[in-house]
Amino acid sequence: MDFPYRPYTRQLAYLIGISSVLHLFLAYSLPLGNDEVYYWTYALHPSWSYFDHPPLVGWSIWLTTLGIALHQELWVRLSAIIYSAISTYVVFDTGRMLRNLHTGWIAALLFQCMLYSSIIAGVFILPDSPQLLFWWLALRSLLKLSNHIDHPQKEWLWFGLWAGLATFSKIHGLFLWLGAGLYVLLFQRQYLKQIQFYLAGLISLLFLIPILLWNIQHHFITYSYHSQRVSLLHAGLHPIDFFTELIGEFVYQNPFIYVLIWWCLIKIFRGKYTALKNTQLRMLLCSSLPLISVLLVVSWFHRILPHWSGPAYSSLVLIAAAYLDERMTSRLHIPSILKWAIGYFIVVIIVGWWSILFYPGTLGSRDPMQYGSGDFTLDMYGWRQIHRPFQQIYETDIRERRMQEGAFIISNKWFPLAHEQFYVAWYTHQPVQGIGAADDLHEYAINPPQHRQLQAGDDAYCIVPSNYFIDVMSTYGKSFEHIDDPVIILQYRNNQLARKFFVYRLHHYLPPR
Repeated sequence: MDFPYRPYTRQLAYLIGISSVLHLFLAYSLPLGNDEVYYWTYALHPSWSYFDHPPLVGWSIWLTTLGIALHQELWVRLSAIIYSAISTYVVFDTGRMLRNLHTGWIAALLFQCMLYSSIIAGVFILPDSPQLLFWWLALRSLLKLSNHIDHPQKEWLWFGLWAGLATFSKIHGLFLWLGAGLYVLLFQRQYLKQIQFYLAGLISLLFLIPILLWNIQHHFITYSYHSQRVSLLHAGLHPIDFFTELIGEFVYQNPFIYVLIWWCLIKIFRGKYTALKNTQLRMLLCSSLPLISVLLVVSWFHRILPHWSGPAYSSLVLIAAAYLDERMTSRLHIPSILKWAIGYFIVVIIVGWWSILFYPGTLGSRDPMQYGSGDFTLDMYGWRQIHRPFQQIYETDIRERRMQEGAFIISNKWFPLAHEQFYVAWYTHQPVQGIGAADDLHEYAINPPQHRQLQAGDDAYCIVPSNYFIDVMSTYGKSFEHIDDPVIILQYRNNQLARKFFVYRLHHYLPPR
């Protein structure tokens, strides 16, 4: 039985409002991470696809930065915050649809307490940011179908649209169709006789066509890159990678929510779960478990990223929310596990934000040449400050005729080159270029940032952060006539040395013959 709607409308508004304010604060105060600043380069040249991913993340950044005119982290991340706010409402309404308003409210709370859905996809701008919204819209359509709605034909068409957009964000969206296909084949074969089922597939296919055409033009570079990351051929067992994946899921999804989800799954498989209808459970399991299972299997052979399974785990908050609602004797009571989940989320956010901006020195290596190596917080610290000392070096070099005006900034990898383009070259108005293997340069290998490229006789700078140190002499010794000893910029955090930047001057480029 549903409960009065008005209190939940107010509570939901508070939840979305408070979480959005938190997201805005984090988005404004934290520098961009490696992946985020790299996806910003997508917005420099809107395309139908990119080296790593489909185009929606790049298009989203392009829109919120007004065609990259707005150069601040908040504008780069703004679409992630908007997607998260809308997703929270969709989660609430889906829970309401499955059981009652209180289930929807608990589901929305759980969704915003998961680090993946609230922060990783809700603050940081990643392909997951738009994907998660469209994943949930597609899941909502599938759950409507499992409820035997009056007009399933129309809902299939909506599912085709949402699943297509999820795939247009990240290729993992194809697992939505795998889940839908499993459910139809196992439990509802009558849908195979309806033309709308196939029209839905055609709608989703329309979103794959531009991605496919782009890959044909670029020799299937996206497929070849990602296939190396998940291929099981000639791969030995790596149990450490498997347990790293488990730990990552445990942390990213919020340990208390993760345990609650698996507790509910155990009860489902033992036949002791009664909070949702069997048809609803079947659809949820078909939509979620294939992605989780495939990634766990792959993790035995390759190192994968824990957030890849995030959409599937976020879907399963519905079974956790319904379970908690069924066991609650009072709507005013907050279950202990939910309190712990909220507490964990708050502590992680505070500790994480403080560690990035204020931890004294570094969590990583103190080796003189690799200072800060292994410190993940440095990926989001210090890049705002580096352009000023570098700009002083650059302007002095031009004034003293030590370097050519408009000298390039080069790197052999997409990180730190993307950071250097966003935080340094944007202000010094220098061209940037990647020189190295395509698997190291990614988008830089196929879409140069500007029309002018390095030519014979050009000078360049190579800015090497000590936490990603490379031997510049051996890397570029044959590509330039002469390389000066580096100028060292020391970077401090909370008055202690956190990292060094080695600024190399490379003179007179020698093109490969």
